[in-house]
Amino acid sequence: MQVPFPRRRSFLSAIAIAAALTACGGSDSPAIMVGTPPAPPPPPPLALQLYTQTNETANTVVHFTRAADGKLTRKEATATAGVGTNAVRANGTPGPNSLGSQFSVIASPDNKQLFVANGGDSSISVMAIDQSTGALTVRKNSKTAGQTPNSLAYSKGYLYASFLRGAKLAAYRVEADGALSQVGLYDIASGTGLAAASIAPTQLVVSPDGKWLVVSAGTGTNAVLSYPMNADGSLGAPLVNNTQFATPFAGLFVPGLSSQVYLSTGITGVSLTSYTLSQSGMLTQLNQAAATGVGAPCWLSITPNGKFAFVGNGSGSISSYAIAANGAVTLLQSVAAEEPSVLTGVSSVAGDSWVSPDSKFLYSTYLGADKVVVYSIAADGKLNKVGETAIGTSTKLSLQGLAGV
Repeated sequence: MQVPFPRRRSFLSAIAIAAALTACGGSDSPAIMVGTPPAPPPPPPLALQLYTQTNETANTVVHFTRAADGKLTRKEATATAGVGTNAVRANGTPGPNSLGSQFSVIASPDNKQLFVANGGDSSISVMAIDQSTGALTVRKNSKTAGQTPNSLAYSKGYLYASFLRGAKLAAYRVEADGALSQVGLYDIASGTGLAAASIAPTQLVVSPDGKWLVVSAGTGTNAVLSYPMNADGSLGAPLVNNTQFATPFAGLFVPGLSSQVYLSTGITGVSLTSYTLSQSGMLTQLNQAAATGVGAPCWLSITPNGKFAFVGNGSGSISSYAIAANGAVTLLQSVAAEEPSVLTGVSSVAGDSWVSPDSKFLYSTYLGADKVVVYSIAADGKLNKVGETAIGTSTKLSLQGLAGV
């Protein structure tokens, strides 16, 4: 039987292909293509977590997860291996805000580590953040050479701490295992002209360009200090800014501006003041806005989009401010939110706060009411309460610090 022409051509083509494969060093056997399976996608970056310290004698950090609507779900509490102040202030009396500070709990920029100041035994805990669950594990608890660490700042592998007592600052290198190696211990009174007895630093913050550690030296000093930061983590001699400040407590830089603008709360003026930071570390006042009907404006948070600032008042309320494109501030509401007292004779104290990365939610501790409250932030800066979560400390007064990712 004669084979049809098309089949004969296909047969000859197959022979030609086999010959070509042999000439190229191949085989006339059917080729089997073994592909490399695609790599799995990287895990999503850790998000929607919140942390606060109980500051009890057996200090722990309470972990929350954040929902899309801002609400909190309480998870585990992890011991820091350090000792808190348990609501005992530096003068020996009980009360809220016993660390007298902002930023006693901070997260590293990569959200992989949490740093906690333990005021009761003058130690600092470095905790690993599980990148899938947000749970914490203590890496190292390091004793410090200062007395009562109360505020922390981190930059480029170095951790900085202020101390409530003893008028000191310290710089540490964070080792691979979480241990802290001291780079320097600094006497704030030395070279600043400030009286040591008046120094009780309340917070530290690093400038956006990473060149300056800005320190609120204490409400009794009326001074904010600019320390130059060296490449090895050490600090240079500070520049003293003390001509435009009245009882400064907390300060933060406004994100996203063309110049470095620093906002600072002022207790006696019941105010929020805006300053520009020069290349030489000098702070120059831009403008000031004052609230009415509130007391002890101390704590400060700023939305990541740079539009709004919120001031936590010791009297138990939160004041809101708008931030202009040049960094100037304008009062929106003296009382944007408030919570009632829980304990007789003790204010609820709107304390440490944190704003979600999308600028949609404000989380605030109430140090005298032992709880964290969630607010949504409207397009015009108004706050609407979403929910609250009780912490359950033994004294109902020791709660301190707040940090999120």
